[in-house]
Amino acid sequence: MLKIVRNRGVSFDEHEFDYRVYVPGRTQRLNGDIWEENLKEEAISFWLQKHVGFANRQAEEEMYRAAHPDSWKVAPRFFGTPDQRTLWLKTRWYRLPLYVRPFLYFIYRFIFRCGFLDGKEGIIFHFLQSFWYRLVVDIRLDELRRQAEGAKCS
Repeated sequence: MLKIVRNRGVSFDEHEFDYRVYVPGRTQRLNGDIWEENLKEEAISFWLQKHVGFANRQAEEEMYRAAHPDSWKVAPRFFGTPDQRTLWLKTRWYRLPLYVRPFLYFIYRFIFRCGFLDGKEGIIFHFLQSFWYRLVVDIRLDELRRQAEGAKCS
């Protein structure tokens, strides 16, 4: 997602994989589309490799957040700004059992968000994005937790 910002007053959450941008004051939307076409994205092997890297980074962020629960730039709140609500949902997501989360997210997107209506390409996308990717995150997170436990024992 392209974001154009002025340097003054803008801050980024340095530990957040989603690259959340915090802007004091007003924001605006650009009229028209800015499109960057990346033809490599169409190759499944490129997409899979890229998302394995993303999964590693997301698992590392989750480990960091577990060790530093007060590290968010804004306080997670259900009844707050959209950023606060997103962070509140993330804190709840982090508490769900590993390996159950991908199933829940896939069911949410595929059934409740009507992903089954998106045709063959949509079904593949929802499966890869909401099940496969989240499963890779959980597998990597499980590995990181076991490595941390092993380091404590030695």
